[in-house]
Amino acid sequence: MRHRPVLATTLILLAGLLAPGAADAKPKLAGTFDLSGQAGQMTRGSDGNIWVVIIGGANPIARVKPSGAVKEYSPAALVNPVGITAGPDGNLWLTRTGGVVRVPPNNPNNAQDFNVAAITDAQGITRGPQKKLWAASGDRLVSFKPNNPVGADDVTINGMNARGIAASGKKLWIADFGGARIVRVTPAGAVKRFGTGGTPQQVASGPGGSVAYGNPGTDPQKVGRIRADGTHKKSQLPTQTDPFGIAFAPDKRWWFAAFGTDRLGILSQTGKVSYFRNLPAGSGPRHVAVGKNNTLWVSLEQAEKVARITGI
Repeated sequence: MRHRPVLATTLILLAGLLAPGAADAKPKLAGTFDLSGQAGQMTRGSDGNIWVVIIGGANPIARVKPSGAVKEYSPAALVNPVGITAGPDGNLWLTRTGGVVRVPPNNPNNAQDFNVAAITDAQGITRGPQKKLWAASGDRLVSFKPNNPVGADDVTINGMNARGIAASGKKLWIADFGGARIVRVTPAGAVKRFGTGGTPQQVASGPGGSVAYGNPGTDPQKVGRIRADGTHKKSQLPTQTDPFGIAFAPDKRWWFAAFGTDRLGILSQTGKVSYFRNLPAGSGPRHVAVGKNNTLWVSLEQAEKVARITGI
């Protein structure tokens, strides 16, 4: 067997250490991109693009490519959408008051609207257990299969006033804005409540069936983590942080929009909070979504833009 000289081996190892790579990347603001109105909730579609609800603009939905190129659409069937997610059928699904809308990413103008009476207050929607779409509305948890949205089922959760929803550990987790709780629901309808105080807004899935949430209504303000076994921990934030939208990122931490300080908060799995401070002043970050290639996308509500953060 021939042996490589020690010096040559050392040089090769050093070259590997010095070469740029994902491990060496640091998060940075890599552009902001204009919309025709306020950026609302957002999701990564099955096509790999980010899709954004636009509030008060000429068009209700926008596609943002990984490059930042924006194209807006105004399907006749899409009126005043709120929540958005990518469904198990490859389509985008959005909530509206009184129904849901299916939007094919390859032909958004071919959107179809479906009446769902239980959605009396359009809020979040997520892909979840049983290959269904799950939406939270008022005191209802609504579920349907993509091929039969008008046959939706709903469960009443007493005292709930829902906002965001996420699926984690084959359960549904709902931010109960009015009840100051996070509500965990199994597909069979078994309910467990976790008191948070304040007014929790959004919730995001995490590893091992865990979730994290933003809670701007507490004093002092907090973000929280709940493990699958029910262990519930909170992390205190500075005054006026206003933690809102949240997502679990490729760096294995939750990133949340700190609307009040024009920052992004970063919550570790052990509860440590740090900040990404490079967003434009006065931009008003509200929602976040994970994109391709270790990117995070942020809706800048007040600036009417979306921002791309790379190196996550």
